[in-house]
Amino acid sequence: MSRPLLLTLCLTHDCTLRCRYCYAGRKYAHAMTQETAERGIELGLEEAARTVGKLDISFFGGEPLMEWDLLQYCHEYMRTRAAERGIPVRYGITTNGTLLTQDRLNWLAERDYLIGLSLDGSPAMHDTNRRFADGRGSHAAVQEALERINRIPQLRSKVICVVNPANHCHLLEGVRWLHRHYRGDIGLNFDYWSEWTDAQFDSLTAQLVKLTADMLASYRCGLPMRVETIEGKIRSHLYEQSGFCSYCRIGEQEIAISVDGALFPCSRMVGVGDEPEITFGDVRSGIDRAKQHYYIATRGNATPECRICTLRHRCTNTCGCTNYAGTGRINQVSPFLCNLQQTLIRLADELAETLFLEKNPAFMDKFYGNFAPQAD
Repeated sequence: MSRPLLLTLCLTHDCTLRCRYCYAGRKYAHAMTQETAERGIELGLEEAARTVGKLDISFFGGEPLMEWDLLQYCHEYMRTRAAERGIPVRYGITTNGTLLTQDRLNWLAERDYLIGLSLDGSPAMHDTNRRFADGRGSHAAVQEALERINRIPQLRSKVICVVNPANHCHLLEGVRWLHRHYRGDIGLNFDYWSEWTDAQFDSLTAQLVKLTADMLASYRCGLPMRVETIEGKIRSHLYEQSGFCSYCRIGEQEIAISVDGALFPCSRMVGVGDEPEITFGDVRSGIDRAKQHYYIATRGNATPECRICTLRHRCTNTCGCTNYAGTGRINQVSPFLCNLQQTLIRLADELAETLFLEKNPAFMDKFYGNFAPQAD
């Protein structure tokens, strides 16, 4: 089953926070116009109709809820135009939660949005990096948003926890906090844009070892920690054995549109929208097919060591934006990514082997009870 085309609209460069690790560039009051949004939506629908016939649209920033009226306008425009074309659409938003009021959350829930909430775990972990412009930590405000999310059981949501050199020492307590306060999936997004020293990587590894031990204990108690980053590595083994593996579709099944209408091959590559070397057109002139074909031909992994690695089908070595963050090339793997992925796979396999041998009910039900690998 083919994945939908992913269209991301970056509605604004402005944000309520000044996160120290933000890869989206400097924050300033500059929003997408309705005309740019309309052209972007039309381009996305045209490309979806030409290729896979279905579309996911996600709103991003900055903080997209700062442009609430524009977001609502985009939703209605997309809904109307997609219905006319007969293209099914799913909706999502990534938000820091500081502007996620109950009324807004209700509106999003009624329209079946997937809410990606950026929340870096415990107060100590979160407030290390995610602060307001005046320097105050934002954890209390984001916790309120999480509590609102928890009160709507049918809401599709996930928590995005960014781990970087400054806050990684709080990783274990951060995930423990999330496990106590949230029952959805916890995604650990590692900061590939920053430099990690050997000492910091060793410290991160120690935190991951302890976290995996906590996951083992949680499965044995019947209340598994839903750390998708570890559990995804378990699935990668099952998918590999079943002939299914997911690869980055950069330049082919994803279009991210900057505030000014430039087209990028991934939302994490947009920045402030002034990087012409990684754009492939704009909403007015359309997709530059030559540059798009270059991304498709170049993507993957040109790192020689990876070609003979037995784990190459289970790690993110083909992720174009991750490679770009670490090396400046979409097909070149950084040493940090390689070492981290090996660590995650090793720990996931140790966890899975123990739980499988124990025939742990929660584990067996989740990974084997109704196993049928499917594409996203």
